[in-house]
Amino acid sequence: MGVAKSSSLNHRILSALVLAPVTMVLIYLGGYPYIAMIVVCAVLILREWIRMAGKGRHMMRDSVIGILYVLISGAALIDLRLRHDDTGLFLVVALLLVVWASDTGAYIFGKTIGGPKMCPSISPNKTWAGFAGAMVFPAATLAVLVAAVHMPVNAIIAAFMAGALFGVVGQAGDLLISMFKRRVGVKDTGTLIPGHGGLLDRADSLMLVAPVFLLAYLLWI
Repeated sequence: MGVAKSSSLNHRILSALVLAPVTMVLIYLGGYPYIAMIVVCAVLILREWIRMAGKGRHMMRDSVIGILYVLISGAALIDLRLRHDDTGLFLVVALLLVVWASDTGAYIFGKTIGGPKMCPSISPNKTWAGFAGAMVFPAATLAVLVAAVHMPVNAIIAAFMAGALFGVVGQAGDLLISMFKRRVGVKDTGTLIPGHGGLLDRADSLMLVAPVFLLAYLLWI
């Protein structure tokens, strides 16, 4: 068991070392390279979604939902990077850091504090402590990012509150995909990323946070 866990961890680390730099370079470049990355990821995620939908009793309905979901998320990610010339890079990096912070906070609080399960019928490992971490970490992360660009105190406070909201949305996105997987009887959305499962397994939080993040930004400006 220990060997299996160690092997899985090694796969995760190797995957992250390969994928993270490539992703960051394409985000930095923007333009067509960035659009191409989003389109390729959207196609792969949709492929995983439709494959899962085919295992359920409502393939057509679930497939249509998946197409709309992927289109909205992908459009939000493209809009954030390309339509806001001066701030696009900052916005996408901030979004990714917020989602990463939420997942990290949930893991750290869930493992160190533990306690009551949040929704064991959908995701047995999620706890209320983890949920708290998923709010605190992105709230602090976004507040620090806004403070770093010399925004006033009221903007930093607003960023802290928005970060907590994004943490809640990210957890909702995670639970949404977990519920879908449980309903169709699969453990992972795919096998694309060694040690992680499918691409949808890694992007479940991001997909729901991205359009909410864009909406919050448009309302703020």
